[in-house]
Amino acid sequence: KKSPLADLETRLAHFLQPLIQPGQRLLLGYSGGLDSTVLLHLLHRLRPALGIELAALHINHGLSPHAEVWQQHCAQVCRELEIPFTAERVTVSRKSGLGIEAAARAARYEVFGRQSADYLLLAHHQDDQAETMLLQLLRGAGIKGLAAMPVQRDSTPILLRPLLDTPRASLEACACELGIAWVEDESNQDESFDRNYLRHAVLPVLRQRFPAAGSALARSAAHLAEADALLQEIATHMNSGRSRFR
Repeated sequence: KKSPLADLETRLAHFLQPLIQPGQRLLLGYSGGLDSTVLLHLLHRLRPALGIELAALHINHGLSPHAEVWQQHCAQVCRELEIPFTAERVTVSRKSGLGIEAAARAARYEVFGRQSADYLLLAHHQDDQAETMLLQLLRGAGIKGLAAMPVQRDSTPILLRPLLDTPRASLEACACELGIAWVEDESNQDESFDRNYLRHAVLPVLRQRFPAAGSALARSAAHLAEADALLQEIATHMNSGRSRFR
């Protein structure tokens, strides 16, 4: 039986090999947290075999008193692994009407869209996907919203989320096996944020009764993503057919 690290490394290689070509540049969104730290080390291990250029980008939101320490930590890890590192500071408006989480996300993605790379990798995992689907469900979202986060988005650069079928517990096991440290964002414990409330107060209760709740929710999101893609394809064909008969 493979170790958690070997298993995840193999699955990541199988995910990337059909998509990327040797010499392409992969940029990792690196927060310094558990998920992006594990993904950074996995990509570092796979870099020679895949023949890729690997770099890391850290977004400093300036929202925590520890933001500078986190940035320094990320820079040091990348120096040790000989991975090119860039940090960008953003200003997160507290008066945008979006809320802090949404405003920070908007600021991040604005920076992501300006990067020169073939692929941008983000380390969202299965638990993140389950939380996102629940949030969308509680907002009354339709099929597209309930599909939650896509594995791939054809943006510039192309966005990939290779860990969406990996539970956080597996990432913790990999980090333990690697013997690596990561930063903990204290805001992740603040249950005044909807996502944190679901993470700490709702999903643990669901898992007591339904142990596979996280994977089931993520799997449902994947089914809905397929349904949304099919509906878009049907709509495209119908519109194309109408245009031919005009």
